[in-house]
Amino acid sequence: MKIKFLPLIAVLFAATSIMTSCLDNDVEQITYTSETSITGFSLGTLNINRIGKDKNGLDSPYVDTLDCSNYPFTIDQINRTITNKDSLPVGTHIDKVITSITYDAGMLAYKPKGSERDTIWTSTDSIDFTDPVEFKVYAYSGVEGKPYTITINVHKQEPDTISWKKFDNNPFSAGNLSEQKAVYANEKIYIFGKKNNGNTCIEYTKAINVPGENGLKDNPTSWTPIENLPLNIDTYSATVCAGYIYFLAGTNKQLYKLDANSNEITSVGTETFEMLIGGNDIKSELYVVKDGVSGIYKESPWTKDTDPFTQFKAGQPFFSNTTTTSYNSNITSTIALCNNPGTTANDTTALVFNRISSDNKWEERMQNLPLPNLENVTMIYYDGKLYAFGGKSKKPEVKPFSQFYCSTDNGLCWRPVTECMAFPAEVPDPENPNKEYINFPNLYDTHHGNYSCAVTPKLENGTSRGNFIWIVWEDGSICRGRINRLGFTPKW
Repeated sequence: MKIKFLPLIAVLFAATSIMTSCLDNDVEQITYTSETSITGFSLGTLNINRIGKDKNGLDSPYVDTLDCSNYPFTIDQINRTITNKDSLPVGTHIDKVITSITYDAGMLAYKPKGSERDTIWTSTDSIDFTDPVEFKVYAYSGVEGKPYTITINVHKQEPDTISWKKFDNNPFSAGNLSEQKAVYANEKIYIFGKKNNGNTCIEYTKAINVPGENGLKDNPTSWTPIENLPLNIDTYSATVCAGYIYFLAGTNKQLYKLDANSNEITSVGTETFEMLIGGNDIKSELYVVKDGVSGIYKESPWTKDTDPFTQFKAGQPFFSNTTTTSYNSNITSTIALCNNPGTTANDTTALVFNRISSDNKWEERMQNLPLPNLENVTMIYYDGKLYAFGGKSKKPEVKPFSQFYCSTDNGLCWRPVTECMAFPAEVPDPENPNKEYINFPNLYDTHHGNYSCAVTPKLENGTSRGNFIWIVWEDGSICRGRINRLGFTPKW
């Protein structure tokens, strides 16, 4: 029904009140409210696009229904806006929406899409919300309320899916690098690697807060080499701790540190070690191996563990992560992981180690659901979980970069991630030759298995930036990924 005569209706409301008051002095006078607020708004059941599997196991689209009644809408009475800060899932249909609205006494009207006139709202109306819709309340007193603008937000991306972007035009200045290890410090990603001539090098790219045309970006800059390096760097030893990047170099494997602010490198006393297993930022200590046994380096001299661990495998990059324990915030738990270089048929499980700071000792973790012994395995801490991935394994069914493995219990169980968090294996589209495609298994093979990985943290400034996974290939090209919901701008 078109409200063509709303002013006339309002006059009739007012006239009714006047007539009533003049008929008899004993008749109770009725005063109509002039309140024109919308006090509640909610949705019903909407249609949503889904992807399922057909009888042949192929992806097949279909339309499902979604109960949206529990999605809260915020009513801003000052600015007269109504919106859902928690967006509806991707694919939700909002072109035919049934609403439930409460408002002050009177009539509620809205302006349908493409119309210049108001229409009286009823609870059975199917309304198109693909664009914001104006609603207003007409009070019985004749007052026409200021309009509310109602917007229904729908996610444009699957929140828990990881999206990737590739940066090709960013080669290392030193050429191809093997035996890589990447670390993040002070808004930069540092790559320790070995050049084709056997010499070692360190290069970095600024990956966060890069000035751009429209403000700060998180795109990588060109690779910049660090000058005046010590010889024979153990590239696998690169470890971040307490704001510095520590590493071993020279024939004696002396300990050095790189200041991520100035990029200056200095030797740390005269200490020499065989391996750096990891760093504990919380305790500001390094976990080291010297003379075949484990210990702690916090200040010179180093401290050998009371119950030293002797089973760390040399020649492997270690990846570690430290968190506080759930039962005592003063105690930390460190997980370290590496490839198992064993040569027997039984060496099909990666090596995982655990250290509790109160015990001051390492133990090999007995995994309930083991992580496959992946070639060039990498472990990262991301989105509050441990993730591992890498090249091929001794099990032929496990292909390079075929999937992530996730652990939520500090490395006891590693479950393959089968949805959302994935490495794409796209192929060129002949009908769209300009479309960018990323195929991780092919990239791994093309770069001879040489890659490294680092994670940039979420920026603590209320923005949606950071939270990226950076995978750097042999030639310096980069694949950058992020779970979509970690890039959403905070609304609360």
